[in-house]
Amino acid sequence: MRSRIQDGGQTVNTDRSDSVVPMADMTSRQLIRRAKVIEAVVELIAEVGAEAVQMRDVALRSGVALATVYRYFSSKDHLLAAALEDWQKRLTRRILASRNRTDRDPDPLRGVLDYLQRAQRAFHRNPAMTTLMFQTATSADPEAKATIDQMNRTNTEMFNRLLEGVPPADIPNITFCLNAALNTALSGVLTGMMTLDESLSRVDWVARVLLDDARISVGGYS
Repeated sequence: MRSRIQDGGQTVNTDRSDSVVPMADMTSRQLIRRAKVIEAVVELIAEVGAEAVQMRDVALRSGVALATVYRYFSSKDHLLAAALEDWQKRLTRRILASRNRTDRDPDPLRGVLDYLQRAQRAFHRNPAMTTLMFQTATSADPEAKATIDQMNRTNTEMFNRLLEGVPPADIPNITFCLNAALNTALSGVLTGMMTLDESLSRVDWVARVLLDDARISVGGYS
């Protein structure tokens, strides 16, 4: 079945008899084209903001046909969520790689503080990504929601690594509190309710209190 999708005044014919191609089923050439699309979206978000991004502009920037873009992403919400996930993964990889290059500290506080500080500075440099993160969290688009679920799993896996040595039963609660503090701080900076320095200080305080309590409860980390 062929349908017509309006994109910023342009009508695109798409073959809906086939679903969006899952990444696991993509060929190497398709994965390369998909990566070009994602890179174009990240650039456009930084330049004009997520709301102003149009699928046709993404196609032009990436050099990938618009109909092909729709074969990889079912909607603009799906595309924006995928770009956010890719941006988050890059940040996470840089942080974990940096941690792996240094001597492992038995106290997880250092790694946690490093992540929280880097994340805040990265979002501060790209406020459009902060806005997109909060918008995507409430998206009703099924593909966008699935992408957010994957981002949450990535976040959980990262904190599990950063919190090695903390009692396993405490890690979910600590992770929840750290994410809550980080999101509140990001929102405060985005809306002008606090400065970056205030954000860094308050999130730092929360992390230290949480991990100090965890350390005391077990008489020090293993």
